[in-house]
Parts: sequence; structure tokens; C-alpha cells
Amino acid sequence: MYAVYRQAHTPTAVEFSVYCNFISSKEKNLVIAGTSQLFVYRIIHDVESTSKTDKPSDAKTRKEKLEQVASFSLFGNIMSMASVQLIGANKDALLLSFKDAKLAVVEYDPGTHDLKTLSLHFFEEPELRDGFVQNVHIPIVRVDPENRCAVMLVYGTKLVVLPFRKDTLTDEQENGVGEGPKSSFLPSYIIDVRELDEKLLNIVDMKFLHGYYEPTLLILYEPNQTWPGRVAVRQDTCSIVAISLNIMQKVHPVIWSLSNLPFDCTQVMAVPKPIGGVVVFAVNSLLYLNQSVPPYGVSLNSLTNGTTSFPLRVQEEVKIALDCSQSDFIAYDKMVISLRGGEIYVLTLITDGMRSVRAFHFDKAAASVLTTCVGSPV
Repeated sequence: MYAVYRQAHTPTAVEFSVYCNFISSKEKNLVIAGTSQLFVYRIIHDVESTSKTDKPSDAKTRKEKLEQVASFSLFGNIMSMASVQLIGANKDALLLSFKDAKLAVVEYDPGTHDLKTLSLHFFEEPELRDGFVQNVHIPIVRVDPENRCAVMLVYGTKLVVLPFRKDTLTDEQENGVGEGPKSSFLPSYIIDVRELDEKLLNIVDMKFLHGYYEPTLLILYEPNQTWPGRVAVRQDTCSIVAISLNIMQKVHPVIWSLSNLPFDCTQVMAVPKPIGGVVVFAVNSLLYLNQSVPPYGVSLNSLTNGTTSFPLRVQEEVKIALDCSQSDFIAYDKMVISLRGGEIYVLTLITDGMRSVRAFHFDKAAASVLTTCVGSPV
């Protein structure tokens, strides 16, 4: 029975987390994933400490704790996870990617108290592999904030676009994959990013931007790679490019690009409306970029001296490094950042009258355990 594979111990690490309406539409759940396990929690309020002598003002001191609702074991290691609300559904579905290039869309079925598969996708044809036998690229999944489509990066150079059905589509376009015309999915298609730009290689991160008429994907990449020992000869190697996805016409023009970013850029975070734009995390600096305003960047320590020519201002109150950090927005202008040592900072984006970021404010909030992922309801 266990001749091929046997799992001796269930995974204990947590790699991904989302906060969404997974079990029901009335309450949000914290869904965490670690290796091949999926856990669902709800937040409950601990009211055991209250008594008759408590004043009404003491209600603010109540504690909240997590209660496990369900757990699921999957036949594969989860590489990436995202949530989406499909048309006609009152709950959120999960998009789970598996190596090398598999994608599953699942939702919770209250009748069986188990996962229900809505759609399965497989992109492991030999022509997509480009001759490579082994694949080292992680299939990253990203979902548009307006729930119009999802994108998965496969083999480092291919973008799989999975459009979702909306009420505005015509009857001819509604005939997607699945059970008849009421399917929530339209046929997927693949974009080779090298056709957009032959230098669009070594993708570091990608995110959908807020506030655009069509789904707009921003890609952070490094066409010519370098490392700290070579910055004297080659520096500012990272670039960004934003492509607008017209999922009906299947065209994807480049609407914004910027190059010569610091070489140590690690991730991007899309800023919610009404500010918009993107925050770029580098190991020693933090940048805010927007299509309509000049870039703004700050240096977080002295290591940026001599390693970048990007115009950076000195951030006075902190001396930190952002490698191995995790972050997420808790408001449209506030972000929680957990550093590699467990320190937690609240970053506030200070804007002017034109909704352009003109300063960053760091406030040290607490210290916690080492963080592998951060999820928030925003």
C-alpha cells in the first residue's frame, strides 16, 4: 500500500495564507497552507473573562483566538495559493498551483464537508518546457483585484491567463470550460513574455495593479543578473513592466515600464485605491512607483552607498534590512512588515493633495515569531 510514497508525519510549517469567505458568506476564514495540508480557521471572541462587575468599557479588552474549522490533505505540495469570488457564488474559491505547472480551483462543499473541484488545468506539454527536463521555477498564481482573471507563471517565461466569466460578457463568450454555458471559467490562453520583450527574463515577482479599467499585471524582473560582489561593475539591474490584459481580444500591450531599479529588489506590493501604484521592496531600500508620478525611494541603511544610482532619500528613524521580510496592507495607506528577525513595523504611506506618496513613516509595533506569510482582509 505504501510502496510508492508514505507520509510519516503531517507538515507543521505554514507557507501561504489567505483571509476570505471560504466556509460561508457570513464570516471570513483564515485559510493556511503548508506543503500538502490545508487548514481553515475562524476567529472567535473569548468572553470567558467577563463578569458582572465589568464595566461596558472593558469590552475592548476581549481576546480573540483561532478555532480550527476544517483540514484537508492534498495529493501534492502547494506551490502558490490565492482566493477569488466567482460569478454567482456567495463564497470564495481557492486557486492552488502544483508543480510543475498544474492549477486547481476548489471550493468548500457544505454537503460533504470536503473540497469540491471546480476546474483543473494542466500545462506540462513538451512545447511549453522548451526542452528542459527539470523545472526549477515555482508556478506563481496571482488574481486580479476585480476578480476578472487569474494568471499563473509557468516555466519562468510563460503566463497562463485564466479568465473568469462576468455578467457583461455576451452569450457567445460565456461558453467556457466546465458544465455548459453557466461555467465560471473561460478558456485559458498562454502568453510568452519573451514576445513582449526579449529581455523579459528572470521574473522576480508579479502583482495585479488596482484602479485600471482592464486587468493590469506588473512584473518585476532582472534581465541581466548580478550579485553583491559585482555591483562595482553591474548595478541597478532590475526593471518593471506593466501589461494590460484584454482577455476578450487576447491582446496584451505594454503600458508602462521602468528600468535601472536597485539590483536587490525582492518583491512588489500593489497599493490599493485611491492611492494606486506599487511599492517595491529591496533588501536595503524601499521604492514607490506610479505610472503618473515621479518615483520616490528611501534608503533603509548605509549599504545603498555605492551599490545603486537610483535617487534615494535617507529614512532617518530606522536602520533595517528587508530581506526575507513579509508584508501586507491593513488599510489603503498602511502596511504591516515583518522582518527576518521577527520585528513588526507599520508602514504608513504619506500622500499629498495629488495622492502621490511623498514620504514613508515607520512605526515599530511589536516583535513576533519569524514570519513565513502575512494575510489581511484588505
